[in-house]
Amino acid sequence: MLSQRSTPVKMSQEAASKLPRWSLIGLLVVFACAGLWNGDFWTTRDAESFATAMSMLNGTGVETFLPIIVDSPITSHGPLTAWVSALFISLFGESGVLSLMSDVTATHLAAAFWFAGTTIALWYGTWYLARRQEAQPIAFAFGGEASPRDYSRVVADSTVLLFVATFGIVTRQHEAISDTALLTMTALNFYGLSSALRRPLIGMFVAGFAAGAALLASTVFAGFWLLVGSILVTSLVNTYPSVRPKRLTALLSGTVAGFFIWPLLAFLFYPSEATAWFSLWAADQASLFGLTTADTYLWFTKNAVWYLCPIWPFVLWGLYTWRRHLRLKLTHLYVPFILVLTGLFATIFSSHQAADSVFLTFLPPMAVLAAFGLVTVRRDQENVLDWFSISIFTLGLLTLWAYWFAWLTAFAPKMAKSVQMLAPGSTPSFDSGLVLAVVTSLFWLIFVGWRLTHRPVVAWRGPWLCALGMTATVASSIGLYHTGITHNRSYEPIVSAVTDVLDEHGYTPTDIVCGNGVPPAVQGLFLHYGDIRIETHRQPEACRFTIHRDRNSQVHHDGMVGSAVSRPHTDESFTVTESPGL
Repeated sequence: MLSQRSTPVKMSQEAASKLPRWSLIGLLVVFACAGLWNGDFWTTRDAESFATAMSMLNGTGVETFLPIIVDSPITSHGPLTAWVSALFISLFGESGVLSLMSDVTATHLAAAFWFAGTTIALWYGTWYLARRQEAQPIAFAFGGEASPRDYSRVVADSTVLLFVATFGIVTRQHEAISDTALLTMTALNFYGLSSALRRPLIGMFVAGFAAGAALLASTVFAGFWLLVGSILVTSLVNTYPSVRPKRLTALLSGTVAGFFIWPLLAFLFYPSEATAWFSLWAADQASLFGLTTADTYLWFTKNAVWYLCPIWPFVLWGLYTWRRHLRLKLTHLYVPFILVLTGLFATIFSSHQAADSVFLTFLPPMAVLAAFGLVTVRRDQENVLDWFSISIFTLGLLTLWAYWFAWLTAFAPKMAKSVQMLAPGSTPSFDSGLVLAVVTSLFWLIFVGWRLTHRPVVAWRGPWLCALGMTATVASSIGLYHTGITHNRSYEPIVSAVTDVLDEHGYTPTDIVCGNGVPPAVQGLFLHYGDIRIETHRQPEACRFTIHRDRNSQVHHDGMVGSAVSRPHTDESFTVTESPGL
């Protein structure tokens, strides 16, 4: 039996005062919907996801179960993300039921859906853990300590806010890609394991379903390690109210339900195509298992500090202050701790994967550990997060606005030149994006002024300032520079220039166009912008034209027509060759 003073948390009822729901929900909505101001594709992974969804909508049906872009099977991940994007396009896209926005914007709305699922699952999962008896703060001699309800709400709010403020998720949360869906499934898996403390069979089924859906949304590697972490939790944590065999049965049943419905339907409706597709998929997924390379460890060494900022110091502090509870295997820390350790161990076997993607499976449980660490720090130590947020994000916003004014007025020539070098010929736009940047920046300044003139004791003030600063920075970056970034990153000018070359040399829609070195994402972009089907698996002699993608702007191919088309500030170039006699 633990003594009354076993917990390291000292929190008064005043410190546990409620964060207004409208402010938390409003912040999350602004963060999620800031990506809607991106009317184009800024990364090829985003373009590939969109092209896969459009292929499902415009295909014959087989593409729904066996994703493909033109003639390139998409076997690096499952189809769940594309299914959701296709649903949003069919509902809100240009030809959708409601027809409220462009198809591209509809896919970014799907990214907001994934973000909403992640934060909801993370909040409620933390809420269940924080309400447990062993997690409660010390009872004061004369009363006045935080009530279980208010304390658990503060911890759950802090978890979500710290997750939003984490630098590493920013580049993922505004794209409807497999990594974004994987974050959602990781949070849902954590929610299932936490809710199983009250409803063991239903909770374990949800945790297993999330692991199976991770296979469906991302990779077998990701789903496998989520399942391993879940098995370890249900095996090592002894406070679940049901017997272990029943929990494991529910867990495995959920995994089967979350994944196997996809291959079953694929083989039922398209047996011959499924055999060929899944053989490629199996080989692709198997390549992800193996000892990681030295490059991955080097990436972790160089980037882990900023990628996991600002949660990693509170994770370490939480492990230190709650160390006795870890030794006693008490549930509220042991569940996320096992999941984090499993994710870290999985990195050893993460062969041929992007290093930053490997972090995703343990970011949500790390945010939970960080929140439990945050509530144990003394007030003067907690102020460090406030001042970090105020200094870093205020400086960042001032820099964004300074470069924007230089871009607009050319008053600071060097600053204006640096922007023009990245996006030649672009100009600032006065649209709703500017309004978004102004409003979010003003909100940030208001809350900075509030913090500088007050000494609030509420425990959520540091996470709130950090999340608000991140939201204001992201929204201002997109709002102020979305036209410049699109000018720099978009493939539309490339497709237009290549299409002009083809038209000048007699291209007709009946001509077969081959691709040399053209990845599936670029195939999808040519189909979307230029209605040109680039086939990469055709024999060259069957194609009248071939589009070559090279990493050298000075390359020359036999039979080349027109001039090479290069992307600014990259070594990527596209050339067209014509086969004689076709």
